Amino acid sequence: MCGPTACSIVADMNRRRLIALCLAACLAVPLGGIALASAQAHGLVWKDCGDGLRCAELVVPVDWADPSGPRTSVRVAKLPATGKSLGPLIVNFGGPGTSTSMLRRTSLPDAPAELPNLLDELRGSFDVIAIDPRGLSEPAGGKRVSCAEPDASVYGLLLARTKQDWDAHAAKNAAHQASCRQTAGAAWRGMTSWNVAHDIDALRAALGQDKLVYAGNSYGTVYAQAYLELFPQRVGRMYFDGTADHTQKEFEPWVRNYARTQERHLTRFRDWCARRTDCALRGTDAGKAWDELAARVRRAPLPASAGRTVHEGQLYAGAVKGMNPALWPQLATAIRKALDGDAGDFLEELRPDEGATSVSQDSLCNDFMPKLPTYEEFLGIEAGLREIAPRFGWLEGRFELGRCWGRSGGASWAPHPLQVNDDVPPILFAIGELDNNTDYRGQAHVAEQIPSARVLWHGDGHASWARNTCLRRHVSAYLTTGQLPAAGTRCPAEIIQKVGK
Repeated sequence: MCGPTACSIVADMNRRRLIALCLAACLAVPLGGIALASAQAHGLVWKDCGDGLRCAELVVPVDWADPSGPRTSVRVAKLPATGKSLGPLIVNFGGPGTSTSMLRRTSLPDAPAELPNLLDELRGSFDVIAIDPRGLSEPAGGKRVSCAEPDASVYGLLLARTKQDWDAHAAKNAAHQASCRQTAGAAWRGMTSWNVAHDIDALRAALGQDKLVYAGNSYGTVYAQAYLELFPQRVGRMYFDGTADHTQKEFEPWVRNYARTQERHLTRFRDWCARRTDCALRGTDAGKAWDELAARVRRAPLPASAGRTVHEGQLYAGAVKGMNPALWPQLATAIRKALDGDAGDFLEELRPDEGATSVSQDSLCNDFMPKLPTYEEFLGIEAGLREIAPRFGWLEGRFELGRCWGRSGGASWAPHPLQVNDDVPPILFAIGELDNNTDYRGQAHVAEQIPSARVLWHGDGHASWARNTCLRRHVSAYLTTGQLPAAGTRCPAEIIQKVGK
């Protein structure tokens, strides 16, 4: 995903692949590997942790490349089955961030309202087990790495107008990373999806499960991609929802998929608005309305209420946030008001999120951008993005790079094409035609590299499993019985029809 891979990273990846092969050979014997034997010996001591959950700590190596080295533990949580259990279903709902908290009735504020209903359905057949990634957990679990310095907003480079702005963004991310490294201590070198995939296999073994049954959403699919390569002989059923493409070695082709997806989203936004009587741009071509606003701000900052102004970067940052289908009504209103003389909604309703003090972006950068393009290299990349996505999609380059600009020297698990055995059991992918979070082009690219993949397309966006009833029906059949939807099956949009109502 980021530029040519350095020779040192390739060498390290080769070393890790050799270690992974050795570990896989050891793990083929029940309880044979040193690390897994230790995980079993410690056992999983389940304790009540509220909301009907049982929680435990899984003891694992800090770095599975050194299985006899320092140890740490990761938090797992269980929702016991309410019906006859088919065994464990290990889940990770993405982020990267805490997944155990998503099992709670009092789940995260941005979790789908329908998530409890989905969990109730799953509990009818499985013990639902969530595992948190390294350094990311509920505060009460004691495994969360809280950094003294916040990182820069992922929207920060959209706001950058000068090289000095870029340098300030980098400095903020670097200070955040340094504070995280200090807090994490030895655990810092284990924060990659390569290690989390090993954690998942250790959990599978500790649960006494011969073949993994797993459902991953968003970042949970990155762990799943690593698992498919490392432990193909352990795969039972795996469901990928909103897949993040970790298979592109170069940054430019990876971000090009995002740019094309966002450019198409501007057209989708226009078409959605034309169908809705409650869209603030009704009667106007919403795409052309955006073009007009972008042209105005290039000439001069836009006026806003209370004597404020909105400069080009602020407009772009708010628009990228608002291009999420769930926020289309707010984006339409913001554009309408700005054309009428008050662009204040881009400073308020669509204001970019601030930086955070967790290690979530550090883990993402360790996985996706261990080597960054230089400022000059990126300007060349951006010029190419403007050619293929000139109206809106070119902004994705700055948005994605903004996560990692200024970070360096963390653990790394560089993107690379998937190497998956032909005999891996059938894997189910759900890909949303309106997914601009983990873009649908990249998702299809991952599925193409898995011989046994079956793709279920649907008309909604990112992370729709809990909210699209057709999708839920097919996924439930696959997880419980292994039944795949017929080739070419498509679930119609359900969520997008409700946006704005």
